[in-house]
Amino acid sequence: MGDNAWAVALMVALAAVIAVAFIVLWVRDKGRADEVTEDPERAHTDTDLGSDAREGAADEPPEIGRERRHR
Repeated sequence: MGDNAWAVALMVALAAVIAVAFIVLWVRDKGRADEVTEDPERAHTDTDLGSDAREGAADEPPEIGRERRHR
């Protein structure tokens, strides 16, 4: 019965560590999310390039200088 008790204790301890880590990470992420809602400028992802900046970009061939082939 001693081996089973150690296994149960190890499983309980591991479950507790996982639960504590989850709670800590969740609280930290929630704090960051609350900061973004309080400061909308942090969530601002719009750029000044305009909506037509990428128009037709897929039709252009890639620049030769960016391609590197290692032999």
